[in-house]
Amino acid sequence: MSERAADFAIVGGGAIGCGIAHALALEGARVVVLERSRVAAEASGAAAGILAPRVHATAPGMFELAMASHRLFPELTNALKEETQLDPEYVRSGVLDLAHDEDDERALRAKVADQVRNGHAVQWLDAAEVHAREPALARDTRGAYFDADAYHIHPARFTQALAQAAARRGARVRVGVEAHGIRRTGSRAIAVRTNDGDVAADHVILASGAWMAACGDWIDVHVPVYPARGQILTVCAVPPPIRCVVFGADAYLLPRVDGTVVVGATVERAGFDKSLTAGGLGWLFGVLDKLCPALSAAPFDRAWAGLRPGSPDELPIVGMAPGWDNVTIATGHFRNGIMLTPITARLVARHLLHGVEDPLLAPLSPQRFNPSDPIKR
Repeated sequence: MSERAADFAIVGGGAIGCGIAHALALEGARVVVLERSRVAAEASGAAAGILAPRVHATAPGMFELAMASHRLFPELTNALKEETQLDPEYVRSGVLDLAHDEDDERALRAKVADQVRNGHAVQWLDAAEVHAREPALARDTRGAYFDADAYHIHPARFTQALAQAAARRGARVRVGVEAHGIRRTGSRAIAVRTNDGDVAADHVILASGAWMAACGDWIDVHVPVYPARGQILTVCAVPPPIRCVVFGADAYLLPRVDGTVVVGATVERAGFDKSLTAGGLGWLFGVLDKLCPALSAAPFDRAWAGLRPGSPDELPIVGMAPGWDNVTIATGHFRNGIMLTPITARLVARHLLHGVEDPLLAPLSPQRFNPSDPIKR
């Protein structure tokens, strides 16, 4: 069957794809989202949803982008909740990044000082102040970086709300439709090939997460995205013994509003294998005793794994596909896909609809990679 033409066809129904669809639909564009499984089926549904850019998104080329995105969340989540009645559970929790030894303390104190110099209201807390705030944390901490302006969100519900809001404004979200190629005329894409016929569009946006390298093959463009497996689990604790998101021991704890605590996450090169492993889960259970011993006795809830889309320099890959007039790439967000969804969606929509090339996108150009660089599949 042949699909009627759209202004934009988006391949991928994760947070990035649905976020872009929502931003475009807000301005009246005709959009179709093509998702082979269901909305938020992959990394967007597996993510923890921590929104603490001053802790986990500080790399050059990333920090300004992440902070710009951070500022968009309150208005966006309020609008989504009002329009769709889906609550994305956008919660202000604050974040602690614990120092376990002298090296940790030195690095975190320097981070606090640097961010304070740059106008950020973060603090260094000594051990007594940490335990006054979070008495259940392990007693061996030397102190902690603290940012009160940190949040968390329910990633799957956030993505579903974006899809629902886009659909309410005319976007078509087609689940169970798998894209497998592009029809072209010269340097222009004219349709996406799918298992349910060709989907004609004036512009194609490829937002397929960890599977983006295969989409690059469709368009003869080197997109060095690889899957990075993350195993994650939850335990039940009503009420949770911690209120803040806690980083430490190369892991994190996130107390959700439903009485579960998220424990994550491994970072593994395992190809497209989403298996749970004894080693991965054992390491996660060990995190509980290191960070919050009270949680070691909490009942196990569930465990899962997702595949993050990594890139060689750990920056997203967002921009026009080299050699194409009307194909945009939006992928490679690695651990920060949920965090960067609002700004990615806004900047891509502004570029496509109004020709605005924001400087924040410059470091993310797909053209920054050498075609001879290997892809870690």
